[in-house]
Amino acid sequence: MPDSLNLLPAVRIRARLWRYISRLGTVAAYLAFALVVVAGILLIPTFVFLQNAETTKQARLASIESVLSSSDEAALAARLSALSRDATILVSLATAPSATDLIRQALAVRRSGITLSGIMYAPAKGSRPGTLMLSGTAASRNGLRAYQLALATTPEFANADLPVSSYAKDSDIPFTITITLAKPTSP
Repeated sequence: MPDSLNLLPAVRIRARLWRYISRLGTVAAYLAFALVVVAGILLIPTFVFLQNAETTKQARLASIESVLSSSDEAALAARLSALSRDATILVSLATAPSATDLIRQALAVRRSGITLSGIMYAPAKGSRPGTLMLSGTAASRNGLRAYQLALATTPEFANADLPVSSYAKDSDIPFTITITLAKPTSP
């Protein structure tokens, strides 16, 4: 029954349908165009970010190339030499005896009548062995001599030198014993 209520002729109904479709197509085209424009506008920040990132990378590449260029060869050689020196120091530190262990060994030696007041450590340098200097006071000459001999027999210490002038007093003797460290054995 709904067809019987339409009083327009068929030609006009088709023309009206085509106008509706063309208007709908025009609105869809405008919406598609607006969508493309908005998407393009939203891509601008990404484009700017990527341009800045590329500029930064190009500047970093130019900086690295300038460092590695032949004009800076002398500076690069000096830096490499300094790094080699630092590496040598680190290797020597790895094989050097621990100062804490050496002091612990010195303090572990029996010292009756001996009061220590100072400890000074000098690590080995080149062919010169490391030294440990112990200073303090001794109650008697015999106690001081026993302490010196006990230090000299410790395996980590090669020698314990005490100046003869330290024996000048009979009691309350100030002293400084210089201990030469034994060379570490290589594994």
